[in-house]
Amino acid sequence: MSAADLLVVVMVVGLTAYALLAGADFGGGLWDLLAHGRDARDQRALIAGSLGPVWEANHVWLIFVIVALFSGFPAAFGVVGSTLEVPLVGALLGIVLRGAAYVYRAYGGGAAGPDHWWGRVFAAASVLTPFSLGVAGAALATGDLDGGAPFAPLTGAFGVVCGLFTVAVTAFLAAVYLCRDAAARPETTHLVAGLRRRALASAVVAGALAAALLPLLWSDAPIVADRFAARSVPLVAASAVGGLGALALVWRRRFTAARLAAGLAAAAVLWGWAVAQYPDIVVGQATVDGAAAPEANLRALLVAIAAGMLVILPALVALFRLFAHPEPAEPVEPAGPA
Repeated sequence: MSAADLLVVVMVVGLTAYALLAGADFGGGLWDLLAHGRDARDQRALIAGSLGPVWEANHVWLIFVIVALFSGFPAAFGVVGSTLEVPLVGALLGIVLRGAAYVYRAYGGGAAGPDHWWGRVFAAASVLTPFSLGVAGAALATGDLDGGAPFAPLTGAFGVVCGLFTVAVTAFLAAVYLCRDAAARPETTHLVAGLRRRALASAVVAGALAAALLPLLWSDAPIVADRFAARSVPLVAASAVGGLGALALVWRRRFTAARLAAGLAAAAVLWGWAVAQYPDIVVGQATVDGAAAPEANLRALLVAIAAGMLVILPALVALFRLFAHPEPAEPVEPAGPA
């Protein structure tokens, strides 16, 4: 395996970590948006307690992937940056607004509270980012990129459905993850039934969107589709087993195991796409070998990544262990008109 190939594997591992950790956070934002009924405030309080204070740390994986792409594959980074500015700016806007809204509604003596309009901004931004990233991923698979048509990735059915599929997967992850958090404390166990229904509903929606994506994949991204049929079927099977297993485990109230199964379902989807995409980074425009930096640079980058992980991973593990059993955020009265 060349240094370029190894760096691609490391980047996909980083994307997987981002999907499983930050992806669940984004999904929590969607359920925050859709919270309703007499338990709406309790639902939002549970989501806020589950997110904070580790949610911001999860973005380290996206930053890591961007830096690795810029340093290891500068030619591909140039193509992506000059043609996908609209979905990428959408993703960045969602991340920034989501962070600001979360802080304004949750912290300090004058906190607005989850039912304030800042809460709506937080929830809507949580949907915008995964949708935009899904659109960007679809554009990489089609290779139909044009710097003079920045909105092109948003005009095709394949890109839009990929964006919606990404949102559905994050919603599924969040619902499964939140089941465990709700079941962990007597004061939130009444929320488990609703979260179980959300897990089932989001799984059905994700499955329907995945089925809709298959014919669009063959029509809009035939190169990746052919590789997908040849290489990714085992990963599709693993995703299906993980998804169905997660639902069965949620139904049996084995929530920790359900989290692992849901993670397998989401990760297998991502790896299935990555395997089918290889050796292209942008189909028809940038390949792994053609866009790679010099071999010496790649080796130095891999050494730097390994050294950095020795510092980052223990810190993240300690952080997650410390906040593995979050306290639900106390609902607060809005400081002003909602």
